[in-house]
Amino acid sequence: MLKYNHYMPYHQKDSLSQNFIKFSELAAELIASSNISQNDLVLEIGPGHGVITKQLIKVCRQVIAVEKDPTLAQKLIDSTKDIPNLEIHLDDFLKFKLPASPYKVFANIPFSLTAEIISRFLKSTPLPESMYFLMQFEAAQKFVGQPESQSSLLCKPWYEIKIIGDIDRSNFTKKPQIIVVFVEFKKRPFPFIKDEFKNEYRDFILYGFNQWQPTFLESYQKVFTYPQLKTFEKTFKLTGLKPTEVSFDSWLQIFKTYLKIANSTQKETINTFRPKNLL
Repeated sequence: MLKYNHYMPYHQKDSLSQNFIKFSELAAELIASSNISQNDLVLEIGPGHGVITKQLIKVCRQVIAVEKDPTLAQKLIDSTKDIPNLEIHLDDFLKFKLPASPYKVFANIPFSLTAEIISRFLKSTPLPESMYFLMQFEAAQKFVGQPESQSSLLCKPWYEIKIIGDIDRSNFTKKPQIIVVFVEFKKRPFPFIKDEFKNEYRDFILYGFNQWQPTFLESYQKVFTYPQLKTFEKTFKLTGLKPTEVSFDSWLQIFKTYLKIANSTQKETINTFRPKNLL
């Protein structure tokens, strides 16, 4: 069933930097390496010609596919008539209403929109149970945390992230000029940050990574007092370390300490800071 959510002007597909998979065998292999099963609701972003879509509908309870290109959406509905467990929505995913019930994500996303798409999921409720993306290798490294980055730190309290494997460029309709990998975001059974502190944690990470200071301690010098910074330096061995050189475990413990010791002025400094480029 094709659902037109609202009218959107369409631009050339090349502007979306999307490279579609050519082979159904590869799509089936990728799905088999995920934890998607017959009871799952799966959201697919940018199904294109439906190579992945037609494999997903074989193995899960329901597929919701969101396609921005009206021509591709119509072709996909024409080739999947009378399939009861498939919905195709003509919409911009970044404006699309996400499922209210538990769901998983499987997508060959436009590489240029990777950060925006994952950010959309991280801000949503409920969070997806798991997410599988084909993405650029350099972007995947940031999310995995090699080294730690703003992207990895914003995801890791809720997801275990790993690169499952790389995809040969010849498998795409338009051969990409970059290395493409298959990445798993697996939801933790017990998150490291409580829901009530989710926004504060996000603000804390964004603040530290957008001060453009050479070290972690200098990044937070306008927030913490000198004695507090010296305590952090000694406890977490932060001398001379850049934000990317501080381990995820240390970031977690520093944030939890911040929640306990920060006064209202210190928290306001963090919470009112808004960097231009957000994940």
